[in-house]
Formats: sequence, structure tokens, C-alpha cells
Amino acid sequence: MTSCSNSTDALMPLTTTAMPNTIATIRLTEEQQLGIRRAVERACQETGTAWKRVMLFGSRVNPEQKGGDIDLLIELPAEPSTDTYVLNRHLRIALEDELGERKIDLVIDDGHTHNPFITIARQHAVTLAEAEHTSP
Repeated sequence: MTSCSNSTDALMPLTTTAMPNTIATIRLTEEQQLGIRRAVERACQETGTAWKRVMLFGSRVNPEQKGGDIDLLIELPAEPSTDTYVLNRHLRIALEDELGERKIDLVIDDGHTHNPFITIARQHAVTLAEAEHTSP
């Protein structure tokens, strides 16, 4: 278990999904980024769910802002049997184990719902992790 505080968040350059050739500076440490990936892998393994991509959006992608919660968009392959409610519960537990207690907003894109919020979030998101393959 790793506990991280906002005051020690480093600025890490990553490529945005909206502008793939542009570098964005995000406010997460490398350890926090790795913790998020480990949490997603663990939760998906526990629930038998495949995942495609983990993206950060919101205030943490803007180096000019301070503090703020961690807004994550988890992309799943469009599979008929995905129970996003159960996955959400497992993700929250795994994220708390990895990052400690902090405000985290989760948006899960199961590939079935056409949600305008997800479209907007994706336009301003930074990819933190991509699955090596999409089979659980």
C-alpha cells in the first residue's frame, strides 16, 4: 500500500489522446500512475473483466491548477457481460489500497453507452495505461 499526498505530486509529461502529437503535463507522480495501473489490473482480474485503456482527465491534466480530485476514465472492450457496478466497487477498493484515501471520480466506458460526457472527457484526457491485450 502506498499513500501519496497532493503536495508531493510531480509533473509528468505524457501524450494526450485528443492531440496525440502534443505533450501534456499532468499532476500525478510516477508512483501514483503505476498504482492506478496496478489497481485497474487487480480489479479487472478479480472481476474477470478485460480493460483497454486508463485515462486521466479534469484538473489533474492542467499544471496551472492546484489540488483537485483524480478523474479517471476506464475504457473497456464492448463485451455483453460486463458488470460495471461490480467493477466500480473493486476499482475503488484497489485504488484506495494503492493510493490511500483520496477523492477519485471513476467513469467507466463499457463500449455500449453513447454518453456525451465520456466523449468530452476523452477529448481532454491523457492516457495513463493501455492493456497489452484485451482478453481477461
